[in-house]
This record gives sequence, structure tokens and C-alpha cells, in this order.
Amino acid sequence: MQQTTETTAATYKERIGKLQAAMKEFGYQAVVLEPGPAMVYLTGVRWGKSERTFAVVLPAQGEPVWVLPGFEEARARELIHVGDDIRVWQEDDSPYERIVQGIKDRAAGTPAGPPRVGIDEAARFFVFDGIRKLAPKLDYTSAATILKQGGVDSTPPPGRGRGGAGRNE
Repeated sequence: MQQTTETTAATYKERIGKLQAAMKEFGYQAVVLEPGPAMVYLTGVRWGKSERTFAVVLPAQGEPVWVLPGFEEARARELIHVGDDIRVWQEDDSPYERIVQGIKDRAAGTPAGPPRVGIDEAARFFVFDGIRKLAPKLDYTSAATILKQGGVDSTPPPGRGRGGAGRNE
């Protein structure tokens, strides 16, 4: 009998659910992930980084919000196992506007005060900076602690370097 190592959509939903419980406990409104170990572990999506932003907003409650270049939409839909809120951006659009809007759209029921948003360590500075410039009143922090609380080991495997594919699939 052939064994499969494929992770199911239900498993990814469970992993996201565990992270969302930790986010609620520690007062996070959302976590923003770029391609890297945490994105692979939580969603199963492996995506190479380029100058075009590909990200997912994981809110404290509700479905993920995917933000990606319009010309990559068909390919991305084949890879996305969890969530169908896909917000594409075109060359003359800002992906950061889509990310910020995704954070705001999923904000219902989050703690009072400046919303806390975790930024994954795999995220590049220009992505964080683009988000921060559009939403300067959010409370930004590293997502490392909340990801760990949610059961995510976002450490790249030895020899793969930062931003490489994760081992925790």
C-alpha cells in the first residue's frame, strides 16, 4: 500500500486555527506572511520571492486574505488550499493597499486599542515599509513569538538560508 505524505486542507485549517487562538490570547489582529517556512507550514503554499509581492494575511478570526500579482492568479489558485479571498493587484496598483484592506476587513471582534499586527521574519523590509506607510497607527511587531505560540517553527532548515522552503509541511 502506497503511503502519502500530502498534507490535507483540513490540517492547514487546524494549524491556522491554533495560530488564531494564540493571536486572540495575545491580542494580535493579524499576522502577515510572505513566502517562507511559516507560509508553507500554515497554508502549504510554496512560492518563490520576486520583486512582486505575494502575501497572506492571517486574521485572528476568519479566513486568510491572499494578496498576489494579477498575472499569477491562475497559478496561485492551484496552490492555495485554505481561503478563497484572493485580492490581486496589477502593475499600476499597490499590493500594500490590498494587504492593509485585508487587515481592516477582518478586524471585527479584535481587542480595543491600536491593532497589533505581526510581521513574519521572512517578510522583506520593503513589504513591511509599504504596509506601515499606509497604516501607521497599527502596532507592528515581529510575528516570531506568536507563530511559535501557535505551533509554527519558522526556522529555515540547515543549509537552506532565510526564506527557503520549510521542512514542517
